[in-house]
Amino acid sequence: MVEGLDADAYDALVTAAETYRAALVVRLGGEAGLRTGEITRVAPRHLRETESDADLALLAVPADDTGTGAAGGEGEAKPPSRDRSEIDRETTIPASLAAELRRYAESADLDESEPFVDVSPRRVQMIVSETAERAAARTDGAVDPDATPRDLRRTFARRLLVDRGVDPHAVREAGGWETMATLDGYLGPLDGDAIASAIAGRRADSSDGPTADAAPTALEGFEALASGDDRSTPLTAVPGGVVASDRWAEAWVIRGMEDRDRVEIAGVAGVDRESLVDRGVGGDGLCRDAAEAGEPVATEGATATAGRPAVAVPVRYRDVTHGTLCVVADEGSSASAVSPVSPVERREIAALGRCLGWAVTAGRWRNLLHSDAVTEVEFHTGDDGAFLARASAALGCRIELASTVAVDDDASRFYLSVEGAHPQALADVAADASGVSDLRVIETREDGCDVSARVEGGSAVRTLTEHGATVRDATAEDGLVRVVADLPEGADVRPVADGFRAAFADARLASKESVPRSPRSEDSLREGVTDRFTDRQWAALSAAYHGGYFDWPRGSTAEEVADAMGVSSPTFHNHLRKAQRRLLDELFEDARRARHPTQE
Repeated sequence: MVEGLDADAYDALVTAAETYRAALVVRLGGEAGLRTGEITRVAPRHLRETESDADLALLAVPADDTGTGAAGGEGEAKPPSRDRSEIDRETTIPASLAAELRRYAESADLDESEPFVDVSPRRVQMIVSETAERAAARTDGAVDPDATPRDLRRTFARRLLVDRGVDPHAVREAGGWETMATLDGYLGPLDGDAIASAIAGRRADSSDGPTADAAPTALEGFEALASGDDRSTPLTAVPGGVVASDRWAEAWVIRGMEDRDRVEIAGVAGVDRESLVDRGVGGDGLCRDAAEAGEPVATEGATATAGRPAVAVPVRYRDVTHGTLCVVADEGSSASAVSPVSPVERREIAALGRCLGWAVTAGRWRNLLHSDAVTEVEFHTGDDGAFLARASAALGCRIELASTVAVDDDASRFYLSVEGAHPQALADVAADASGVSDLRVIETREDGCDVSARVEGGSAVRTLTEHGATVRDATAEDGLVRVVADLPEGADVRPVADGFRAAFADARLASKESVPRSPRSEDSLREGVTDRFTDRQWAALSAAYHGGYFDWPRGSTAEEVADAMGVSSPTFHNHLRKAQRRLLDELFEDARRARHPTQE
């Protein structure tokens, strides 16, 4: 299901705003893609007209530290600064929103440098929450009452990427996302019919490129994923579907881009493997460029593509690159008949790469869920970039990762149990560690403590999870992190190991063995329960449990847990109460079924 609100739900949310300012808050998130803190910083001087489209305006997004500084002379609008220390980026907004912002500034008698929304980020969250609850009541649940500013940013991405087919590069820049991978969750996953319909509709409405009015050229590649054929090896199924069209003559998927000497051709159609090896697909070239850039790369002719137009796209799921998909155009009746790769075709193949990446990860999760045995792998790393390794080495302590909770697209909150070090010493190490912040004490013991910390970017646990593994244990001692994870029985461990080494250069696979699945594994205990929770409800319950909220005396208050998750206290309570209710429903319904089996 595509993330973000659809058009009707979004319109209902805007309509439910009780004040002019509340409506602007919602629209700045949903139509400008602003983060919570950014909504509180934009001012009249950050608006300007575009030179290319009267239906759009540009809104400069000020950086956190100096974005609302003084304007030019009194009563004189100062154009947005090009100084990157002041302005983070520019985004587009509809001309109607720009007009509303100017009208509000005039009615409120705002100076050019005064923010349109002069409240705290916490108050912005509350405004969105209150508006969502009213919209849900008015629409009988058509609007999610738990909608947040993050959902509005997802709506912004959805409107541009899915509804309008805007170039993902432009969307990334407008929304301020650091990588293309962060947009994947906003696009899908979609089933085969939905993908085919979206691509066919986009091509029919597009006029860019020489093949804009033609039928989709990679449709059967999507159908190879959606039909269920050869589901265990999607990397081998897709190339054959791609070359079924008259546009593409060759297609292949390669893995192992981290190591130039260990590149593997996972699937190929329209050309034999030996020819690809002779062309040097594993060295410098189109496929490697796409893997390293993390986005599509097109060419009008290269050695690896036999001199014909081609496009290569990463096969990605979130931050994990499983490989690269490369397609090469058919020669046609003559050399002049070969048209260059159009923007529409590039988007189409890029969408196929994203779906293929998701399918690889989903396939591993599916196999792991239904397997009676698992492949247990153990990885070790002492990389200084791994916070747990660095902290355990500096303090001579043992650290166990109790849980992780995603708090936004690029960060997680780690819940740690520490033996042999106290909070202040750990805080000192965290202060010097890149990407680690907001360390909070949950409990202090004579020989250690329980803490949580916000960790941005990749981690050993996240890397393995996004490769389709289930992490069972993660500990650090004497500067060495030890991670134990489960993969499906018989799974190819090499791509997972390569991906882990790509994140942590010194990582090594310490052991690999086939073991029976434990009948009381975490997955089996959760079976029948977690499908009742939304992701937010599960995150709230997990954060509350590991944050010591249920302990007596409490290790953290509800407000502290909510703040650590980056949500308002009412939103946290809402998710937690619903999660508790559903957990108790499962408990007491099971008891009732046990007492009255004939009533089922």
